[in-house]
Amino acid sequence: MNDGRPHRNCEARIDLDAIRANYALACRLAPRSRSLAVVKADAYGHGAADVAHALREAVPAFAVGILDEALQLRDAGITEPVLILEGVNGAASLRCAAEHGFWLVVHDERQLDDLEATPLAAPVSVWLKIDTGMHRLGLAPELARTALDRLARMPNCDGAPVACTHLATSDVPGNPAVKRQVDRFDRCVAGIDVPASIANSGGVLAFPETHRDWNRPGYMLYGCLPFEHEHPSAQGLRPAMTLVSEIIAIRDVHAGDSVGYGQRWTASEPARIATVAIGYADGYPRHAPDGTPTRVRGRIAPLAGTVSMDLISIDVSDINGVALGDEVILWGPDLPVDTVARAAGTVGYELLTSVSMRVPRRYTGAAELTAGRASR
Repeated sequence: MNDGRPHRNCEARIDLDAIRANYALACRLAPRSRSLAVVKADAYGHGAADVAHALREAVPAFAVGILDEALQLRDAGITEPVLILEGVNGAASLRCAAEHGFWLVVHDERQLDDLEATPLAAPVSVWLKIDTGMHRLGLAPELARTALDRLARMPNCDGAPVACTHLATSDVPGNPAVKRQVDRFDRCVAGIDVPASIANSGGVLAFPETHRDWNRPGYMLYGCLPFEHEHPSAQGLRPAMTLVSEIIAIRDVHAGDSVGYGQRWTASEPARIATVAIGYADGYPRHAPDGTPTRVRGRIAPLAGTVSMDLISIDVSDINGVALGDEVILWGPDLPVDTVARAAGTVGYELLTSVSMRVPRRYTGAAELTAGRASR
């Protein structure tokens, strides 16, 4: 029988105080805006319910991707407004959203038609998404005025709709495409008295002209930088997740010996190889190449060989005193997830959201808000 305790020393340590501090930074950078806390994709792998409980006293509303995520927050006792960024499709989902008081993004004519035609127990707050250049979701700019007017007259729309758009290139500070999107958005809503929302994390950090009535910080809440290089406004960000495991085997290999599936890594000289209890089933990227950094005893230990389902191998030849049971940091404050992601040819967003359910989350900080809540 499982006694409920983890029996494998691989875990994601989540610093809730860091998330609260990062949210406070987002608010300081845009003091005339209200900032949603984006907790979609299980709060970018950090645990949406626990993160929401830690933030709920500070935030005016949360944002998720889909209806199921919003319902999970309600099931966890979150009563604050929740914006569903993809909106909902169909009368049944619309009625469910209205019943729970969710805010809805409307991004196409079908959703407008559903909202107009479906009897609801109560009207819903609506955000109209305008496609200013992302070309993913949103009404064409030339349709925005008609849609906003239609929403303003719709009994199922609670109050003035929020006009919003999403930035395609805010991960590159100074990118002129951001200004083009902002200008296109401003032309769409010129002379219309509605609240507006443009900024995501990149906008909050590097594009003050995108700060409007509402901002939507997400990635930065978890202490991560959406840019390739450091940015002055991000100096106060605190990484919230530390992914750790431990060394479960150590062996000395000879020059010419290979390690792991496919014998991808071969020792050019005698080496000491440590086996670590984490693999792609835990969310560590299978495509990570040799040399991807980990940290052991405060030193970098590079990946050596192909990532397998449950295990990785690292080269600890240059680190003195390595022993069985030593902690291995896969990413955290001293090894940014974005650094690991670049080495692995991906982005930190993917690594964080890929940490699997078999990795327990261990929470610190905001203790008075999370006391008694079960870790996963």
